[in-house]
Amino acid sequence: MKSKYNLFYVASLLLLVSLFSCKDDDEPETPKAKTKTEQLTQNWKLIKLTANGSDQPTDGYTVKFTASNTYTARGALLSVQETGTWAFNSTESEVLLNGGPEKFLVNSLTDNKMTLTINQTNYKAGAVELKLEFGL
Repeated sequence: MKSKYNLFYVASLLLLVSLFSCKDDDEPETPKAKTKTEQLTQNWKLIKLTANGSDQPTDGYTVKFTASNTYTARGALLSVQETGTWAFNSTESEVLLNGGPEKFLVNSLTDNKMTLTINQTNYKAGAVELKLEFGL
């Protein structure tokens, strides 16, 4: 009779071990958060531009940032070069074009939206704050 109980305990123990060692493969993996570089390196279309708070035309302006730290800008807006290099500053709060002095403050950056600000001096208007909102 004692061997029946031992067999029962061993079988119960094996069943418990097998239940707790099973992995649920149906659980979705949590996606890894993208870095700021991964978020930035896309083709962006300018959807809104303001100069000192006043809306300005966007004129089909686009910019493409690549993972190899180059950019290509298209459109009549801004006085930035059409192609060049980009880099984040050490805190990734600004995008520097061609090593500076042109730098854009990163107000927000997500997978599908980016808002940048740049302060420029215009010979007609003086100091101008440009706020650029981009989407995909």
